Amino acid sequence: MSYIVFKNKGVMDRQAVTTFGASSKENEGAIGFFGTGLKYAIAILLREGCTISIYAGKSQPMEFGVKSGRFRVDTFDFVTLNGRKLGFTTEVGKTWEMWQAFRELWCNAMDENGEAFLTGTRPEPEAGYTTIIVHGEAFLDVWAERSKYILSSQPLEVREGVEIHPGMSDVVFYRGMRAYRLDQPSVYTYNITRKCDLTEDRTIKHWWDVNQAIRAGLTHAESESIIRTAVTASKGTFEAAMDFGGSTPDKPFLKVVAELTREFNGDLNETARKSALFWNMDQLHETTAKMKLNEVDQARLDKACDFCEGMGFNVREYPIIVSEYLGEEVLGRAHDGRIYISKRTLMMGTKMLVGTLMEEFIHLRHKLYDETRTMQNFLIDTIVSLAERVNGEPL
Repeated sequence: MSYIVFKNKGVMDRQAVTTFGASSKENEGAIGFFGTGLKYAIAILLREGCTISIYAGKSQPMEFGVKSGRFRVDTFDFVTLNGRKLGFTTEVGKTWEMWQAFRELWCNAMDENGEAFLTGTRPEPEAGYTTIIVHGEAFLDVWAERSKYILSSQPLEVREGVEIHPGMSDVVFYRGMRAYRLDQPSVYTYNITRKCDLTEDRTIKHWWDVNQAIRAGLTHAESESIIRTAVTASKGTFEAAMDFGGSTPDKPFLKVVAELTREFNGDLNETARKSALFWNMDQLHETTAKMKLNEVDQARLDKACDFCEGMGFNVREYPIIVSEYLGEEVLGRAHDGRIYISKRTLMMGTKMLVGTLMEEFIHLRHKLYDETRTMQNFLIDTIVSLAERVNGEPL
């Protein structure tokens, strides 16, 4: 005969199985706190034909069973403790499945720094310890598949608040236990380690806790391989649908996304591309290299600068840096007191170069931004002023 045993140091108070809403654990990292889970687990085990016994030290064992009884017009199976009917039935935890009962007993033991194991011999009680003994085929089946519910793999990478584990998964783990079911499978398995609010059945309560933790883990990952796989995940996966906007990516993430953009990779997550593009603006001095121009390009740049200055835009007031790549369809940028020009802009001719230099100059000098009414008004005023100069008299 096989038994699943959950054992931890310390002696359980009997009220833990007779009182709802009372949870007291010494471990600050304890997951459970509702004071209902153990009662639910007992009810589920009995409902599914399993047996459960609890030894609190060497005192008389707590043996649980069922006894039918009427409540108003219906008959219920009441849970019993050593033959005495308790105040709840096997209907408690009605929506819970057997794996949730297993997870509850496992987490209770781990919350108290205990252990769980399979044995062919019914263990003897031990002074100073709480020992929970479960027998039943349905529970043994869950034990055999416990890796689905309790994370056992080694992480590929550990970031603050989340671990990234190998293998696809349709669930997210919380501190090593299954705690959230995804609508779409993820290409990696994620274990959230930062504090999250849980529901009574130990499910992560808020979707955004899941999304934010995983997004932060990926944008701060050091492994370029992990990042590349995540941001090019196939449609129908969790990562492919992830919105990376609002994140603050680290250099490896920016590097990988920039490389994928240059490769015109059609699988690249569009929000990852836009997020990297946005944050590159704050790191241009580190992520872009100043090009050495040939004679023709230098002459074109000088001519464009002379033209701008003749129009009243002293673009040479700011350092002008020509870079190989600033981002897809990005011709120029104004950032940190510098004008950045893409190599592609020079290839498009002097007229395009002049327009780009003037625009970035306006951004820096006048603090005006694209697609704003103030930028529109400034440009109209500039056109009118230039017309006055052509006519040789003010309006």
